[in-house]
Amino acid sequence: MNAGLATVLVVFGALTGAVIGSFAGVVLDRGWRGALRGRSRCDSCRRQLRWYELVPLASYALQGGRCRSCRSPIGGSALMAELVGAVVGAAVVVGLLTALG
Repeated sequence: MNAGLATVLVVFGALTGAVIGSFAGVVLDRGWRGALRGRSRCDSCRRQLRWYELVPLASYALQGGRCRSCRSPIGGSALMAELVGAVVGAAVVVGLLTALG
């Protein structure tokens, strides 16, 4: 397989894993039913978060790990869930590519 295509697939796997990890973190925090209701909010100021504040990994880094409004710290568990998801997603793709030869 072309190395460029393999790289794109691994990055796609990592991004997909980060999204799944982010949702898993929400489910752990709010419970299954709570995760399906309503938009995410800051735990401190309760402001509803905009879509660009919810991009896995990137939003945390760009906001410096803090809420844009009240500047209170965002819990590290959200970042950890996204990182673990990204690593697992990339590893799954690498494993599949290796198995397919």
